[in-house]
Amino acid sequence: MKSTGLLFWTAVATLCLAGAARAELVEYEFDIDYATVNYTGRDVTAMAIGGTVPAPLIEASVGDTLRVTFRNRMDVPSSVHWHGILLPADQDGVPYLNSPPIEAGGSLTYEFPVVQSGTYWYHSHTGLQEQRGVYGPIVFRSREKRGAADAERVVVLSDWTDEDPKTVLSNLKKDDDYYSLKKGTVQSWDKVLRHGRAAVANRLRGSWSRMGPMDISDVGYDAFLANGKTRSDVPAAPGETVLVRLINSAASTYFNVEFAGGPMTIVAADGPETEPLEVKRLRVAIAETYDLLLKVPGEGSWELRATSEDGTGHASVFIGSGKDVPAPDVPKPNPYLHRHGGMEHGKMRGTARGGGREGHGHAMHESGHAGHAGHDMKHGMADDGSSGKKRRKPVEYMKDYSLLASREDTSLPAGAPTREITLDLTGSMLNYVWSFDDKVLSRSDRILVRKGENVRFVLRNMTMMHHPLHLHGHFFRVLNGQGSRSPLKHTVDVPAMGTVSIEFAADAEKDWFFHCHNLYHMMAGMSRVVSYEKSGRADRELIRRISHDEAWYRSAEVSAMNRFTEGSLGVFNIRNAFAAEYEYGWGDEPWEVEPRYERFLSTFLGAYAGAKLESEGEGERTEKRAMAGIKYLLPMFVESDIRVYSDGGAELEAGAGVRLTSRGEFEWEWETDFEGGYEYEFSLSWEFSKKAQVVGVYGSDRGWNAGIRVRL
Repeated sequence: MKSTGLLFWTAVATLCLAGAARAELVEYEFDIDYATVNYTGRDVTAMAIGGTVPAPLIEASVGDTLRVTFRNRMDVPSSVHWHGILLPADQDGVPYLNSPPIEAGGSLTYEFPVVQSGTYWYHSHTGLQEQRGVYGPIVFRSREKRGAADAERVVVLSDWTDEDPKTVLSNLKKDDDYYSLKKGTVQSWDKVLRHGRAAVANRLRGSWSRMGPMDISDVGYDAFLANGKTRSDVPAAPGETVLVRLINSAASTYFNVEFAGGPMTIVAADGPETEPLEVKRLRVAIAETYDLLLKVPGEGSWELRATSEDGTGHASVFIGSGKDVPAPDVPKPNPYLHRHGGMEHGKMRGTARGGGREGHGHAMHESGHAGHAGHDMKHGMADDGSSGKKRRKPVEYMKDYSLLASREDTSLPAGAPTREITLDLTGSMLNYVWSFDDKVLSRSDRILVRKGENVRFVLRNMTMMHHPLHLHGHFFRVLNGQGSRSPLKHTVDVPAMGTVSIEFAADAEKDWFFHCHNLYHMMAGMSRVVSYEKSGRADRELIRRISHDEAWYRSAEVSAMNRFTEGSLGVFNIRNAFAAEYEYGWGDEPWEVEPRYERFLSTFLGAYAGAKLESEGEGERTEKRAMAGIKYLLPMFVESDIRVYSDGGAELEAGAGVRLTSRGEFEWEWETDFEGGYEYEFSLSWEFSKKAQVVGVYGSDRGWNAGIRVRL
């Protein structure tokens, strides 16, 4: 199978000459509409294609022309992207970049020739609709029948939250470890101490470098699904071989997949066939597909389990009939003993965002290059017990692509000019921003390529989180040490702190999207447009139109104590915040209000300007002063704030928080006016939820107080 657009146009020409007599026009018509689903005991409004989540299977054969009409019955625009499919650029389905959006009440017909076989999928490329249910499977079949399987099943994996996905993204923007409490992964100091000296030393090292507690995923999901259910059943007879077409259509979840009946044989990845490879456990990145051969060993219903990589849940498909045979449990990752392998961005609690003081990072799953096997990947040789021939032992845990090989020569055209582009995968936890080369999509230029050249992307992950990167409209070779048999893929996992190189023949035209397929990372800025010289039309204005990373979010925090109330409210985006803080004493007590504008200058640095209005009590004259200041996050997550006033005064404030237990936090603040005056405050809080806490405070100016804090 050749790479990129060369395959597309070569196949079109071949089909026109040789296969026209067998080609068919395959047509589908679907409504995109709201639907009520219940995965957790609660009715929730989803978005569905054809009335189901996942959407109906679309099937066609190589040589056919596929025509699909979508009618949008919702009151918001939608779209459909054909993930992994080689097609003309204007059919790709990215609104405004390639295709028009499917407007509310309108319809759109996609039509293109089918030039490839394999397992693929389709999904919305509008906002966060994919998380809400707009996704479905595709199977394109070869005219030549593939044997080795007695039956075939499509399994679509996904993650589900009862929350509105817009609320999820807003929560992550305000506090990137927002869902740790829900997932039970809060790494408080009581747990750190129970894990011994190594865990304590690791936490102290991370805090000194402003790298927070480690985690693997961002979102706390309510369910994980296989074909829209937490459990699905597939009939099969003992001894049968079932071809499972596995699709990870999750918005932000990697899955570890294992079969109770023994090793799984990979025969295709992202569509193209691969050399058969037996694995016991398989990591499936977001947006990848794998074709797996599973042998039903005997009587029973054998579990194919997909466990979320953070260990918070799983979805199951039971294959066979009779008594359930469960797959092995996948051990939960232990983040306490992970060493901090590189610089990671912490976060500072800004007045417009709220959230806890102690920073938060993401765990390194396994770093390294694509060509290196995972450290517990066993792949020795063994006697097959019959003819004396040697066969490879099943891979214990396939974490990377080092043993994945194409069945065909995938070499790029010899003699073509080569363009190499290095992209750093970057991210800031300050306000949940993900990017390439520290630039989000709205602030980036397009990546220019020239038709006829070979293009190599060197992808260097500078973060502590895996990123599944997807290039629209092309297949690329993953340079994994397999030489001319390097596998063809459309989505590649770039491991934490690792480097992966991919290459493709630039034989298409116009503009194509390249992005992280973690939906929340894409929305937060980790995207680019790959544009062909001469035919590409993506300019700065168009790129900004298709980006979502400059959206504004709001936050509020209010504390009601027995002697006073205080709080903050504001709006913010990736660079700016407008906020106001207040303190008001009940009765004849002092009060003050601070409105200000803040600019985020870097990961740890921000500058602001505003005013301070304060009164010493009822009937006292209100004092008004302009102010300007700088906020900086120091080692050990100490937040510093130095400001000057229009009357010549100045103040320095410092504070930090320590998570003592999963729900309990200790915080301190200290402030001086550089003239001998100072104030201090200590507090203990207990978290009922991320929105409500009970708080006890002792301050040098107000003494003991107790009350409730609410965050919105």
